Amino acid sequence: MPKILILAGGFGTRLSSVVNELPKPLAPIEGKPFLDYQISELRKYYNDTKIYLLTHHLSDKIESYYSNTSNVEIIKEDIPLGTGGAIKNAIKAIGLTNNDSLLVLNGDTYMKPDLYEFINQSSYDVNILSMHQKDCERSSTLIVEGKTIKEFSEQGKRKRDSYISMGCYYIKDSSFIINNHKKCFMIENEFIEYIKKDKIGTYLYEGVFIDIGMPKDYEKMREYIKKNEN
Repeated sequence: MPKILILAGGFGTRLSSVVNELPKPLAPIEGKPFLDYQISELRKYYNDTKIYLLTHHLSDKIESYYSNTSNVEIIKEDIPLGTGGAIKNAIKAIGLTNNDSLLVLNGDTYMKPDLYEFINQSSYDVNILSMHQKDCERSSTLIVEGKTIKEFSEQGKRKRDSYISMGCYYIKDSSFIINNHKKCFMIENEFIEYIKKDKIGTYLYEGVFIDIGMPKDYEKMREYIKKNEN
């Protein structure tokens, strides 16, 4: 069973005008913070598994909200570590090894994949949930051959009609994170290098995917929950 990590430490500057002194993962959606919806999806598959929230910006707000929630633990970064540094810090804090698998998600994206199927069909050291989108400007993009990712590109390189990374990773071998000598780094940059070893695969997802990082998409999330979850 994988250790579940949610990256919830970002500053969320593009959304700050509408969430008003809350960290982005706590952005209110129909009376509940966004993160509650993400955790609810995870609980459909891992009801009793501990979920680790990797926090920094306004961590005290997240700590306070989840202080009495069972099987949710906060791992706070004293300084911003980047996505890779945050995962490395969590691995150390929990006491994990290369042999411990990880399920990592961004704390600002909503999706409903079949996690059992994603994990059961993941045979690579690193496996990235992906989907095809027309508008890719805000996403890391992928070139895929079969189930192997041959190229991982940073945000903005491909702006139209491409496979994108959805920020959901199943990592079977975390040695490339654990052995990274840097304290602060982005996991996406490490993928660009690690991919040269043909050790990153993908699982194609077709379904709802909402990144609440922009006000218009935050509103899209609110409308989706009104129509589908209430």
